[in-house]
Amino acid sequence: MDPRAARFLAWPFALAAAALRFASEWWLEPLTWRLTSAPTGLVAWLAVGAAGILVPLGVYLLLTRDARRRPATFEVDRRARRFTAPTAPAWVGPWSIVVGWLTGGLVTLERVPGEDRVRLADTGAVLLVSLVVVALVLVLIGVVLWSDRPRLTLDPQGITVRGLFRRTTVRWDRLVPGGPPGTDARVLVLAELPDPPGPRAVPRTLPVGRAHVDPVFLAGAVHHYVTAAEHRPTIGTPAELDRLRAALAS
Repeated sequence: MDPRAARFLAWPFALAAAALRFASEWWLEPLTWRLTSAPTGLVAWLAVGAAGILVPLGVYLLLTRDARRRPATFEVDRRARRFTAPTAPAWVGPWSIVVGWLTGGLVTLERVPGEDRVRLADTGAVLLVSLVVVALVLVLIGVVLWSDRPRLTLDPQGITVRGLFRRTTVRWDRLVPGGPPGTDARVLVLAELPDPPGPRAVPRTLPVGRAHVDPVFLAGAVHHYVTAAEHRPTIGTPAELDRLRAALAS
């Protein structure tokens, strides 16, 4: 499965998680009130709640197990002349489902007096607001999944990490050869020239854990372009990606 397809697939599972959360609070949890044993009722209540998140999350992880593996390569954006690592479905997919499940519990319900069932809370504007919030959050999940953010790009000018609300760019000519020193899956540690100029380079950290690319390959690619400036102008072409992969594999 394509990583983008795996990312988009998370939205129906997020909707399913929200529906299961609401259904469990509407139909299943009231059944636990009929249990005479308090410990048994608590265990049943926890089991019902856990099933609402574990079932859609487990099925999603099973269907996307291959797509969640981070590849040792980039995607080539020929039009923009850049290499791209899109949002990792291993991160955004599960989180979307968890948020969907939490959202399903925002609808205001109340217990019917003297009965073991619930109903929509007769709170007027509060109920309306809760329904609007649920709808907006579910739509927002879809927008985030479709927007392909956060993502990471390499172009002839430098490295860019595009988050949900901000963008961070580090230019190649600001980096000192020798970095990044590690292969942390979450961050990329770079050595950057100080501003104003000084005698020593300063560490610069970029959050890359949400990019769909192997961290060892990413660190090697950045180190390669920091030290081999002559290859930067061809970043964003299939031929350069083939050359880069061959160079890092040797």
